[in-house]
Amino acid sequence: MHKKRVLFLAIMAALSGHALAAEESSVPPGSDGPALKGTAQAIPESDVYDLLTKSETTFSALYYGRDRQAQWDDPGKGNRHDIHVNALNLGLNFKSGYAWDHLGFDAAAHAAIRLTKGQGWSEVLYHDLNDTSDPDENGGGKDKSSAVLSQAALKFRQSADGQGFSARAGYTPISIGTLGTSGGLQSHAYRGLEGKYKLGDFEVGYGWADQFRNEWDTRFRDMTNQWHQNRAPYNDGRKVDYVHSIGFRYAPSNYFVDVGFGEGKDYRRNAQIAASYTWSLGADKLTATGYYFTGKYQTALSGIANPKNEWHASGSLSYATGGWTLMGGYGATHAPDSGELNFRLTPWGNSDNRNFIQTWGQDDDFVWDGMRVVKIGVSYDFAKLGVPGLTMGASANYASNVKNQYDSARPNLGDTHFNEVDLSVAYSVQSGPLKGASIGVYPAQLRTHGFTGDKSNRNDVKVIASYSKTF
Repeated sequence: MHKKRVLFLAIMAALSGHALAAEESSVPPGSDGPALKGTAQAIPESDVYDLLTKSETTFSALYYGRDRQAQWDDPGKGNRHDIHVNALNLGLNFKSGYAWDHLGFDAAAHAAIRLTKGQGWSEVLYHDLNDTSDPDENGGGKDKSSAVLSQAALKFRQSADGQGFSARAGYTPISIGTLGTSGGLQSHAYRGLEGKYKLGDFEVGYGWADQFRNEWDTRFRDMTNQWHQNRAPYNDGRKVDYVHSIGFRYAPSNYFVDVGFGEGKDYRRNAQIAASYTWSLGADKLTATGYYFTGKYQTALSGIANPKNEWHASGSLSYATGGWTLMGGYGATHAPDSGELNFRLTPWGNSDNRNFIQTWGQDDDFVWDGMRVVKIGVSYDFAKLGVPGLTMGASANYASNVKNQYDSARPNLGDTHFNEVDLSVAYSVQSGPLKGASIGVYPAQLRTHGFTGDKSNRNDVKVIASYSKTF
């Protein structure tokens, strides 16, 4: 109710100019707006109505299908981590223009529709932890259809060209430093604020939030030191008062450097740096990218008495020539407290900027403690053969030195290794009324070779189709 009221008041404020103009005789003849109080200056009506006349609304439709089969060494785990889902996501994203060229507001809503009976926690549908009615779910809750108002925020810009100061506040995505908006079919969002200052190719910014909504939830919730954010039936989480991050980015045309520092109050601190440079070699391009992340738990809310510094580093080289792109990468991870490195500032209650990882796969991020991973990949753009919009790709990961978690039945168990193969074929419509519509098929296979952590062998295939139209 509160969010609807804010939007209603903002729209009414924008539309009130006409009525005031009819009542105030102090408005100079010929003016199309009321006078500024205490002055002889008029507010041009056209500037106020820019909120609506220069707004845009984007409709999006996205189909997501996935069939993931987990294979455990322990038969007692049954179908744990299996995912079978067919979902349709419909979204409306409204972005206002700027009144007086400075002030505006945005709002977004979407419906996530479960099309068929599924299984598992898909992370693209609302997951009801209290519904244990389906025996195939093993008491783990149930995916359901839902509709939410996912964003509602005021915005400010100093300049229309993006230079100078800009800010957003409300229920909004935040993407600065180590805070990100990585999500599934729609961007995750926070209750918070984000401010940035841009000078040429340099940008500095700060983000702060005290609540967060995951895509598999229908409301914004306090962040806690437990993965469930105190969603019923759980209530043992202690509140993380806020998360915040400062970030710096320098991005000329052929390279970028991105630095961030973040904190989840009394729970975890982290920092990261990413950089990339592209060389033009005639018609070919060579791109080098590197990423380093470090984090450390705080004892007060993590409960870890002597937390260790944890880190991940990865880099890649890619070479593009004649429609082909070849890449190779290497990564290493040290995560003695997390097991699988936590890039967030809470256990599972905010998004991060892990998109810079250079060696991840479809079924695993390849950031388990001890991992040393090599990645190779190849893709081809069929535009060179007269079929623009069609692409195909393949990649493979091999990770060694993966530290098994302690198993009392096998106390002397050594390290193990992972390997994964990912394939892709995708097509995007290039012209006509369906321009921008796309469909992709993404098979993958992961093998963990007896790993005792919470990651199994997986056979996986995803199908994603999308279309959007901006009005």
